Amino acid sequence: MDPSTQSWQPYPQYARRPSVNGLSIASLVLGIVCCLPPLGLVFGLIALSQIKRKGERGKGMAVAGIVLSSISTLLVLVALATGGIGDAWDGFRKGMDEASRSRSTLDLHKGDCFNVPGAELEQETATVRVVDCAKEHDAEVTGAFKLEKSDAWPGEAAVEPVAEKRCTEINNAYAADASAVPDSAEMYYYMPSARSWRLGDRSVTCAFAVTEGKLNGSVRSGGIPSADETGS
Repeated sequence: MDPSTQSWQPYPQYARRPSVNGLSIASLVLGIVCCLPPLGLVFGLIALSQIKRKGERGKGMAVAGIVLSSISTLLVLVALATGGIGDAWDGFRKGMDEASRSRSTLDLHKGDCFNVPGAELEQETATVRVVDCAKEHDAEVTGAFKLEKSDAWPGEAAVEPVAEKRCTEINNAYAADASAVPDSAEMYYYMPSARSWRLGDRSVTCAFAVTEGKLNGSVRSGGIPSADETGS
């Protein structure tokens, strides 16, 4: 074909799609998760201004973020005015304190005083609630010892005689003054179960405990132990 007669056709030009405004996305996210609601409101208002000026997309997200953030901000102001924030914080703090006092029976230390929530001492339990020994409690830990290593679980019948003997010695050493131990207090111990044995548990934890009533104060020789005396 003769180049002089060749016809050139221009390629079609496609309009570029406007980008989504980043602040509109941030406003929507903050509005949904109720995190820093005033900030979500501010982001939404700025986003609307930028969208109008730059022709960007995201107006719907910005509007939604403004609405949700406005509602969240209003709720926060109402909570502050009525003291709801303080009540929520107190509840959170109490919950954290309760959680910090919950202790696995595998993590009890000499001198710990504890209660068994919702369970009898004789029943198998995984967690207890450690309390101040000056307050009422179900039991007080006197010490612990480790059983000889064995691949197979030896069974309760084999562990119990060893636990009885060793815990008697540990309890007597812990409370050398027998008059400090209430008549209702008896020797108790937590020993490994077949399941915990498979996980490497070889410890027996000894304690003085009561099945009826409560212990008041420590039975330890010398009275209630101080915080630096409660190690294993």
